[in-house]
Amino acid sequence: MNAKTLRCYFASEMPRQRQSQMYYRDFDLGRMEFEADIHRAKIKTAAGTFDMQPDKFYADAAAQGFKQEPKDYGLYMIDSFKVFDRKTYAVLNNFPGRQNGWGVLNSTFDTFEVLGHFNEPGNVKLSEAAVNRMPDGTWLSIARQEGGNGTYLFSTSKDGRTWTANETRPFVPSGTSSKPTFDRFFGVYYLGWQDKAKVDGVSRSVFNIDISVDGVHWERKYRFETANSFQYPTFREYKGSVYLTVTQGDSDKSRKERIMFGKLE
Repeated sequence: MNAKTLRCYFASEMPRQRQSQMYYRDFDLGRMEFEADIHRAKIKTAAGTFDMQPDKFYADAAAQGFKQEPKDYGLYMIDSFKVFDRKTYAVLNNFPGRQNGWGVLNSTFDTFEVLGHFNEPGNVKLSEAAVNRMPDGTWLSIARQEGGNGTYLFSTSKDGRTWTANETRPFVPSGTSSKPTFDRFFGVYYLGWQDKAKVDGVSRSVFNIDISVDGVHWERKYRFETANSFQYPTFREYKGSVYLTVTQGDSDKSRKERIMFGKLE
């Protein structure tokens, strides 16, 4: 939020009993303590501003033709937070509802305005997308696909509000169902995606990072391979270096027993 305050967002959920609610609580970095108050985050759609709950997000998409089954839980900021022209953006996602939207935060960081939705075509189930802005000013999303052949699908938008139908791109030929990443460090795009290839039969054990300066021509920069899995990574730049966190494990089927930390060379 600023140099002195860390804003923490979290959801309270009771599936099939009530709508989940997104809250936030501020952490004072000087005192190393949370503030006493907890606040309700808001969501702004074409219909108005409301408590940040899945039904409001769903209704906005349904008004544009979205037909997946509504869910009363699962609304999160899955790809956050990215700053363009001094505005802070985030992908809004409902994983169980297979719903994706592009949102922007207001100046007080308590309200997420839904700019647009990228869920088409309606016969695919997409989730956990990542978005970045291309050199020509257009937006490009990469979304996880559930079912089908499992590979990633892409959508573009000139204004963040109207998006093209999702489609495959040849530079991501063999993806599988898992969250992608899409960052830009030092003028270079870093596109991260889970490969359907497996190490020792372990799911999510191969993760690729491809780089590009124009968003059109891509080349392989990293390929992480480990039977411990390499899934749900997050990359952040700090003082000229790129650091990461990633989920790994040894024995559980999900391979999510721990979070590892690292630095890209």
